[in-house]
Amino acid sequence: MKTYGAASPAPPRRHRWWSRVAAVVAATLAIGMLAAVNPAPAEAATVDTNAWYVLVNRNSGKALDVSGTSTADGARVSQWTRNDGANQQWQFVDSGDGFYRLKARHSDKVLDVAGASTADGAAIQQWADHKGANQQFRLADSDAGHVRLINRTSSKAVEVQGASTADGGNVVQYTDWGGANQQWQMIKLSSDGGGGGRCGSAPTLTSGTHTIQSGGKSRSFILRVPANYDNSHRYRLIFAFHWRGGTAADVASGGTSGNAWSYYGQQEQSNNSAILVAPQGLGNGWANSGGEDITFVDDMIRRIEGGLCVNTAQRFATGFSWGGGMSYALACSRANVFRAVAVISGAQISGCSGGTQPIAYFGIHGVSDSVLNIGQGRSLRDRFVSNNGCTPQSPREPAPGSRTHITTAYSGCRAGYPVQWAAFDGGHIPGPVDGSSGESGVTTWTKAEIWRFFAQFQ
Repeated sequence: MKTYGAASPAPPRRHRWWSRVAAVVAATLAIGMLAAVNPAPAEAATVDTNAWYVLVNRNSGKALDVSGTSTADGARVSQWTRNDGANQQWQFVDSGDGFYRLKARHSDKVLDVAGASTADGAAIQQWADHKGANQQFRLADSDAGHVRLINRTSSKAVEVQGASTADGGNVVQYTDWGGANQQWQMIKLSSDGGGGGRCGSAPTLTSGTHTIQSGGKSRSFILRVPANYDNSHRYRLIFAFHWRGGTAADVASGGTSGNAWSYYGQQEQSNNSAILVAPQGLGNGWANSGGEDITFVDDMIRRIEGGLCVNTAQRFATGFSWGGGMSYALACSRANVFRAVAVISGAQISGCSGGTQPIAYFGIHGVSDSVLNIGQGRSLRDRFVSNNGCTPQSPREPAPGSRTHITTAYSGCRAGYPVQWAAFDGGHIPGPVDGSSGESGVTTWTKAEIWRFFAQFQ
């Protein structure tokens, strides 16, 4: 992305920045797409017994949930759209020998196989913690960071019955066969339960540049906290990644377009309703070597949510060019951490570890992009058309010379996982303007469409 105005991109001192981007990206692509690195699985040794987790089913994308937020013994456990409510938060209580009891935050009761049954299909419920073997589970690793929960009494796995994808789908035990409906992603919330790391408390972070250690390296990001920040309000969290050769400062400042284009226009559009983050890439790029940039994002989330009140069900990412590639990498590997991404003129250049889970996805691309051609953008989009269960189609795109854009919302997508595609008559730019061959952070349509896509998630 650029720090630009109508026609002057990235750092104000430079012009025609996209020629530099083109050269670097071409070199990168000549070497070959960066290999995706599998995230470390959530092994027993990595469980934080002081934290709260949301468990998201690999097959359905829904969370393990105590039905109706009941506090009664015998209350049914099912799956439900993730909302990070206290009845979807679980603490791993160490039972020794690699087994844990899973305690529900809202009730202090634990996950329990009804009647200590050893039969396939036996119900999973909550019950007062008596430390029985039917309340103890070990973690068996699956790929892409997922685990299976194996009961100590029965040696059977916790699964969503019938591989249902519906809210309210029953959770039962069944012979461990490794199916996607038996696999769970452990999403660690902040230590106080993640309804916002510092909700109700004075903030410990302010707007400005912050430095953290991540993967043994010093990394930085620029943070913008909403004016009149309210510590009782859970804010959206939006990450905005710079392009190759750009900087966090370019994204945060908006360049010659100023506040109108800060954080790709999301500062203006969010109107103090979101916490904004501009991370700084190593070497001003997002190579994501060994998954280190994904780890950096994980570390930023922990730091930010430990200091500010964040709605952990409303994390978003956007970026242009290599920043778009980084946003796509998050869509692949952190689909159950981020609610939606908006990829502007991106390609698979930061890897794609995982890439099988649904996430709300908005792709924007120029039909005449000579740096990362539109076919690459379509390929990114089509992965999530498939993952989200949308009806495949070939959306209309504007003709060269039309100076317009066409936005298409896919039909048939799984509830809560829309896919949107905007093609515009233009090249490798993030701020196109209808009726013009140039671009402007002040008058571009992209910022409002990205905000509308993010803001639909309440």
